[in-house]
Amino acid sequence: MAVPNEIRDRAAELRERIEDASHHYHVLDAPTISDAEYDRLFKELEDLERSHEELRTPDSPTLKIGAPPLDGFDKVTHAVPMMSLENAKSEDDFRDWTERLRRRLGDDAPDRFVLSAEPKLDGISMSITYENRVLVQAATRGDGETGEDVTANVRTIRGLPLRLHLDAPARVEVRGEVYVTKAAFETFNSQRTEAEGRYVNPRNFAGGSLRQLDSKITARRPLRIALYQLVGAEEMGLATQAEALDRLEAWGLPVPRDWFRQCASEDEASAWFTKLEGSRSDIPFEVDGMVLKVDAIPLWAPLGARSRTPRWAVAWKFQAQEETTTLNDIIVSVGRTGALTPVAILEPVFVGGVTVTHASLHNHDEIDRLDVRVGDTVVVQRAGDVIPKVVKVIVGARTGEPERFRFPDRCPACDTPAVEVEDEVVVRCPNPDCNAKVKARIRYFASQDALDIQGLGEKLVDQLVDEGHVKTPADLFRLDVATLAGLERMGEKSAENLVAALDRARQTTLPRLVCGLGIRHVGEVVADILAVEGRTLEGLGAMDEEILAAIDGVGPVVAKSLRAWFDEPRHAALVSDLDAVGISYPEPERATAGTLLDGMTAVVTGTLPELSRRDAQALLKQSGAKVASSVSKSTSFLLAGEKAGSKLKKAEELGVPILDERAILAWLNGGPSPLP
Repeated sequence: MAVPNEIRDRAAELRERIEDASHHYHVLDAPTISDAEYDRLFKELEDLERSHEELRTPDSPTLKIGAPPLDGFDKVTHAVPMMSLENAKSEDDFRDWTERLRRRLGDDAPDRFVLSAEPKLDGISMSITYENRVLVQAATRGDGETGEDVTANVRTIRGLPLRLHLDAPARVEVRGEVYVTKAAFETFNSQRTEAEGRYVNPRNFAGGSLRQLDSKITARRPLRIALYQLVGAEEMGLATQAEALDRLEAWGLPVPRDWFRQCASEDEASAWFTKLEGSRSDIPFEVDGMVLKVDAIPLWAPLGARSRTPRWAVAWKFQAQEETTTLNDIIVSVGRTGALTPVAILEPVFVGGVTVTHASLHNHDEIDRLDVRVGDTVVVQRAGDVIPKVVKVIVGARTGEPERFRFPDRCPACDTPAVEVEDEVVVRCPNPDCNAKVKARIRYFASQDALDIQGLGEKLVDQLVDEGHVKTPADLFRLDVATLAGLERMGEKSAENLVAALDRARQTTLPRLVCGLGIRHVGEVVADILAVEGRTLEGLGAMDEEILAAIDGVGPVVAKSLRAWFDEPRHAALVSDLDAVGISYPEPERATAGTLLDGMTAVVTGTLPELSRRDAQALLKQSGAKVASSVSKSTSFLLAGEKAGSKLKKAEELGVPILDERAILAWLNGGPSPLP
């Protein structure tokens, strides 16, 4: 039976009134109707849609209360990659960035860059697409190329319109950050029971809320969104980032204007950064820096992008935050190679948006240097807003004479006598069957840089090892749904998902596999070199120490470690076992000869001004060079950035040419060789 026109018209009127009221309340902070009136209109629309299902449109405000639960999240390929941003950690870094922009633009560079300054929200990056003004898709950043479809959850965010205003084009893609205010986060966390668990910080909360399979749960979370990029702005005739933000606002999209600035010069941008950093505690949401963009959009294309970051934008990070707290205890953890690492157990303290309860003490030499003792008042720094560490002891606050910490002479996990290795500051557990080492090895094998097994978390690894299901990495691939489903907090669906992830991980690459074995001194770079030389895992194991040591980028220390690993009968059995459970990989391709750096060996160290270390290594390999992890007499040149450390010192001692990034890039772009 057809829906009467007057009912259709009433539903349309209700949708329009509710969206307008929501926009004024959540975006403009200027309510036009009372909460009671809003609730009455909302309920009337719900009742109409319940009685006449065909009235429910894709932009209906009632979708903000959630949709039926999903089985999982579909993958979304970003037509325009969602790139990361280069970091600036100081005023000098920021000034270097603008100087690089000038050099790249040459005669086209302006005397002064007008810059768009935006808060770097510590949230979850999001891409949202509207077609015919209706929100049709929302996707997470993912790896920049592929994200997850979280449309149903994003539709529930208050203040985000499901339909754009009339003057919006047929297709609009906007990008921004999903976040939660500090106050809303604290309120939500305070209402959760101990059994439910509490989120560690607002970003963790936003991410967890967006990954709910039941969007009704997300709808009950106080999520917000700030939008800061209009994809295709230049094609729409917009000349500046400021104009793009104005356009987003005109379409009814939320832009946190109070914290955005258009800066007429670098000096003005620097002054605004200082003010923003000083006001950090007053900003209602977590920020960890300021994003600066060249305001003139037509300059973005000639400035271009590196493999992962645009050149026309930079993230100027705030200084690491510090707080004082009490050191309640020092425990010692055991890593995959048996290294005993001291960890500070702290009275919980809020640092840089996170409640910190543990911090690194690195090794026994660092404990001696700090003279840190249980009960001390210590300064905790969240360096780079990521890794907490103890940086200072407030000796004047010490009461009495607390005992010095005595580093254990036995492994705290298996009670095996610990050993000190010559020329190392690390004390190690030598027991290969130490439960803590087994767990750490399994976690490392499953990590993102190795086999990248999705869903195999730390607690699950602990269960699998403790209950005897897993002793080696190969055992992971013998797990079945029945075994996994019987574990704590593992239902049948989760078990099926993990088995599927393990099946996918069977097809890998040799560098990932070699890296995942956790051989001492073998990281990503060395694993890449070894894979090319060995061709197969068995082939690598057949190479003698002298041959391994002669490989550029390997050397005697790594060669000795490799040979010792493969000579262990248990490791030889593991290699065979990995093959038996179906681990496979394509044979690595050798670099083609005849390129500019063919036959050269390069080492990269320090923080480069424009390229990440991985990008620099990839660029050198593409140009024919071998990239090694340590400096030796056979090194052709060292590419050195800031804080280069011991590799720079060794290069100077050996007379190895030292090049900076500018010289390398000019050389690879057709300039003269900078080598002597």
